[in-house]
Amino acid sequence: MKILIILTSFVSGLIFYDTNVFKGFDDYFDTTFICQSNSITSSIFFSDSFPNIPKVIITLEKVDMWYTNAQFFLEVTNIQLTYFDLTISCSNNRVYAVRVKWYAIWGNSYQVINYISTSSIVNMTFPHTLSNAKNGFVSLTGFSYTGNFDFLLKISELISSSVSVEINSEDFTFLNLNKIGYQVVITEDDIINLGLQSSLGQYTSQPIYILSESRFVFNLQGLKYYTSDNIRLNLTYTNDSNSNTLSYQFGTWDGADTGSYHTQLLLHYQCKYFSCIKIKTQRRLVSNINDLPDKIINFINLNHQYNNIGQFELIVNQRLPYMQIEVSVKCFIGKVIQSSIHQKNNCDPSQMQVIKYKCLKNYNFIIFNLGFTSFSSASYKFKIIITTQSIELIQVLQNQVELEQQLMKIEQLEL
Repeated sequence: MKILIILTSFVSGLIFYDTNVFKGFDDYFDTTFICQSNSITSSIFFSDSFPNIPKVIITLEKVDMWYTNAQFFLEVTNIQLTYFDLTISCSNNRVYAVRVKWYAIWGNSYQVINYISTSSIVNMTFPHTLSNAKNGFVSLTGFSYTGNFDFLLKISELISSSVSVEINSEDFTFLNLNKIGYQVVITEDDIINLGLQSSLGQYTSQPIYILSESRFVFNLQGLKYYTSDNIRLNLTYTNDSNSNTLSYQFGTWDGADTGSYHTQLLLHYQCKYFSCIKIKTQRRLVSNINDLPDKIINFINLNHQYNNIGQFELIVNQRLPYMQIEVSVKCFIGKVIQSSIHQKNNCDPSQMQVIKYKCLKNYNFIIFNLGFTSFSSASYKFKIIITTQSIELIQVLQNQVELEQQLMKIEQLEL
């Protein structure tokens, strides 16, 4: 179990997802970039800090390299909370440009496997630790070649403990491939695969509708190279904010065409709000009431308790399909305890049940025993806010934007 507690009086700048395009390995944007018989490493910084080390996925958006006996390989290394390092290695013939789209995702619902073949290119099987993995894809990150080639990478099998990657290639061109590099990405989340696209040259997509809780990924899985010209491929997007669609073109901007295989992916994230399925209250007359904190929230199955005024963050890096909470508040004559608790529907923030309890002389302490449940997820973030009048629990979801849902608020009100 991994739990991170942050004690703050303000909202921290932690992020859970980040993405951008890296152009540092493109001599069109950086004229100092020369990759030829060398390796170059660049540090790529996130927009803010992650709470734990994120997973980093890379996809190719541009390639410009010499027409024969050439190679490049990308490696993601040294992933930290605020940045990661990306290294490109090239052979004696020059690579002019490799543009990369990267995605950084926090949590345990993704696993990324980086691979570069060392000798012959064969189908591979890799162990993984996501027992509930249900989707995955393989993304090209480099290759070495001596002549024309035609190949396609794909996941052939995904089971609870391993994932297998298959390379399909035209027999007469396979010997021209010396080495290959790729990432294998597997996840417990939903991925909508819009299908494999194959083209001998320039490819133009139809408009693709982007769901509100999804991220589009252009995933290059293979190439068709049958010319004696440089390999030149470039991705350009057109976005329509009115219809929430995008379209793109992928192909050469000069010289002979290079064909490609790619998939259109939507990494889909659904709301996973907790909802309360159990409410039980106890009213007690406590003799030493003055010795107790005014308000207490106790996360029973996480073994964490808060009772001081302030704002706190609780980050849970484990599966938590059921969460048991005990909230205790003082209740004096002339006061009303009002509880607002999120119930019934995991994806509807409006489902709140409000109950009031009038404080009477035969009790001075109310204990709420609450049971919350959620669709299974691997990571969660909560805010706990304790003031002189109330105690509040908020769940924070990081999708395209950060969303907050109040799960519970218990207030001490005047009659």
